[in-house]
Amino acid sequence: MSRYARRNLLRAAGLTVAIGTGAVTGSGAAAERTAAEAATTNGTGGWSSTRGDPGNTGFNPDATGPASPVATAWSHDHAGRFAVADGTVYLATDDGPVHAIDATDGTLAWETEITTADDGEAVEATGSPAVAHETVYVTAREPDPDLVAFDAATGDLRWRANDLGYETNQAPVVANELVFVVADQILYALDANSGERRWEFDPEPMPTDGGGTRGDPLQREPVAVANGTVFAVSNNRLFARAVDTGAERWTDTVDDWRSSTFSGRPIAADGVVAVLKNDTVTIYDADTGARRSTVPDSSLDILADDRVYAVTESGDADRSTVIGYEPTGAPVWQPSDDLEPIASAVAGSKAVYAGLEEAGGAAGVVALDRTDGSREWRVDTDATPRQLAVVDDTVYASGDSLVAIRTEGDDRGDDGSSGDSETTPGFTAGTGVASGALLLEWLRRRTATDGERRVE
Repeated sequence: MSRYARRNLLRAAGLTVAIGTGAVTGSGAAAERTAAEAATTNGTGGWSSTRGDPGNTGFNPDATGPASPVATAWSHDHAGRFAVADGTVYLATDDGPVHAIDATDGTLAWETEITTADDGEAVEATGSPAVAHETVYVTAREPDPDLVAFDAATGDLRWRANDLGYETNQAPVVANELVFVVADQILYALDANSGERRWEFDPEPMPTDGGGTRGDPLQREPVAVANGTVFAVSNNRLFARAVDTGAERWTDTVDDWRSSTFSGRPIAADGVVAVLKNDTVTIYDADTGARRSTVPDSSLDILADDRVYAVTESGDADRSTVIGYEPTGAPVWQPSDDLEPIASAVAGSKAVYAGLEEAGGAAGVVALDRTDGSREWRVDTDATPRQLAVVDDTVYASGDSLVAIRTEGDDRGDDGSSGDSETTPGFTAGTGVASGALLLEWLRRRTATDGERRVE
C-alpha cells in the first residue's frame, strides 16, 4: 500500500462537530463538499501549515500518534517553524534557510536560501511554511517581505511575490488553488501556481457614534479557510469572505468597539468557525454567521471532532493547563495529574499532545488521553516546544532543535510507514480489525484513494 493511500485513508470521512442539540456531519451534500475541500486544501497528507490545515484546527484526525513506550527517533540540529507533507518535514529555520528533512530518518534532503530579488543577498525565512501542490510557501524577512514558493522536491524557486508591503503575518495558508496572506493589514489571495494576485480585501473603516469613521484593519493572525470561505479578524470584526472572489458572505461586529475586541486566530472546520470574542470562545455557523454556542475560556487552541481544547491558566498565575470542552461550552476534560506549565497543544485521533515549559522542571512533550486526560507518556526535550505536529505515528516538536518522537523500537519501512507496510492504517501491528465491515470500508477507500492518486 502506498504512503499516500495510508495517509489519506480517512480524509473523505470529514469532521463531525456537535453543536448544541444538533450536529454537522459529513453526509450527503456536506460529505461531498468535505471530500472536495480535502482534495484541494489538505492534499499533502500531513500537517500542511502552521496549525495543521487551512482551518488552523490543530487537529489531525488521521494520525494515531506514537504509543508508549516512546523515544526520540531522530533530531535535526536546527529549530524554527515547520510543516509536514508526503514524508518530508519542511523547516523555516531560525537562522535563515529552508530545510527539507526526510521524515523517516531525519536526513537532510535539501537546503535553500531565500535571496533578495534585486541583489541576491540572503535573507531569513520567517514564520511557518505552508505546503500544497508540491510547493513550499514561506515568507522572508526583508525591508519589504517576500512570499516565496519553492519546489517541494528540489527546493528550486518557482515564484516570488515581493510587492505585498513591509509586514506580513508570516503564516501563509493554502486552499482552493490560492495562497492567503495578510500583508500591511490587507488580505491577499494569490494564485498558488503563479503568485499572481487574484483578489484583495482591505476592510472599510467602521462608523463611530458621532457619525464619523475610524480604521479597523486586519490583524496579523493567520486566516482560516473552510466551507468555501476565508475567515479573518480585525480588532472589532470577524469577516467571512468567499474564497474564489473575496466577496462578503457575512460579518460579525462587537457590541462596543471601545471595550470589546476579537483576538487570536480564527479556527474553522466542517460547518463552524470559532474565534475569541470579548475573551470568550464563540462558535458560529460558517455559512450564515449565526452564533451556535460559547465556551467559557479566554484561549482557543484546538477544534477537534468532538471537543474544543484551550491552553489556559490553571488558577495559578504562573501555570497553565489544557482543558477540553464540549462544543456547547461544558468543561469535560483536563489532565488527571499535575503537569509543568503547558505552552502549546495539538491533537490526533487518540491523544492531545502538549509542549511543556521549562519553568519548574525540564521541558518536554506529554501525551494525554483524549477520553479522560490521563497521561500516556512523556519525553524530555532540549527546550520548550514552540510548535508541535502529529502525523501518522509520529509527534514532531521544535524547540532549540527539531525532534521526531515515535514508539520505542519503531522500525520504519522504505515508504516511511511503521512496521509492516500492509498493516491496516490506524491500527498498530498485532491489533485486529474491529469488524469485517470496517475492513471492507478500508479496502474501498484505499482503492478509491489510490485511483485518485494515479489520475493526478
